[in-house]
Amino acid sequence: MANVHLISDLFIEYNEYSDSEEVIPSNADLVIFNGNIGKHVKRGFLYMEKLCKLYPDVQFVVNLGQQELYANYDKFVDEIANAVQVRKDNNPYWPKNLHYSRRPMIITLRDGTQVDVLCTYGFPKIYATEGNWEDTYWHRNHCVKIVYGHDEITHFKPASTSNVLHGAVPVFATQKDIDDLHEKEWKLVQDWELTPSVIKILVTHINPFKDTRNSGIQAVAYNIHLERGYWVGSNTFVDGIIYLGAKLYSNPGRGVNARSRVFKI
Repeated sequence: MANVHLISDLFIEYNEYSDSEEVIPSNADLVIFNGNIGKHVKRGFLYMEKLCKLYPDVQFVVNLGQQELYANYDKFVDEIANAVQVRKDNNPYWPKNLHYSRRPMIITLRDGTQVDVLCTYGFPKIYATEGNWEDTYWHRNHCVKIVYGHDEITHFKPASTSNVLHGAVPVFATQKDIDDLHEKEWKLVQDWELTPSVIKILVTHINPFKDTRNSGIQAVAYNIHLERGYWVGSNTFVDGIIYLGAKLYSNPGRGVNARSRVFKI
């Protein structure tokens, strides 16, 4: 039996003093960073890497969230995720106990317990929009590509504006874009779910249960049944409810209460 501690949605500012946050429960064996750690990628990784060095016998997993992946509209799609992977693979100073991958990871904890962890963003399958699509979190916060040419942005440009283009222009997601990303993730999750392994932990930045970012839409999570597994989310606090066969947990935010919670596997 091992103890898992979750950290998400800290939104640490770039120059914010955070020593008071740099503590985890003494009995934690695995810590999962589930996105929105810092408002800047570098600030978030400074915090995470410091914790890894303070607790060298604890294993840490990082899953990138909205702040890390989609807050910078001057970045190409997947640029941040790819850069983190390159840094992990090539930087000799990357903490040995900090795990990052978009593929399944088998991790051995200090008591010998092994876990099979898969990290994804958690794009939902959207069936309907209750208001205007342009007002949803999914349109306002998710850039699907960066374009430079006039022809590529014609249908986004008001007719009365000029054809002068200044640099890169982000193209924000349609409902079909989000559904396509959901399908791509779901196939990966389904293959992982059906492959026999050790204790399975699915980590999705989007919480499948009452995530406030799904306001204004009707949506569902992956069509799976993760029997006897664990599901980790963010955004909304959840303490072990059964969701699609798995025990679902989430532990967003700061403070003594958030930094003292663990769940057992």
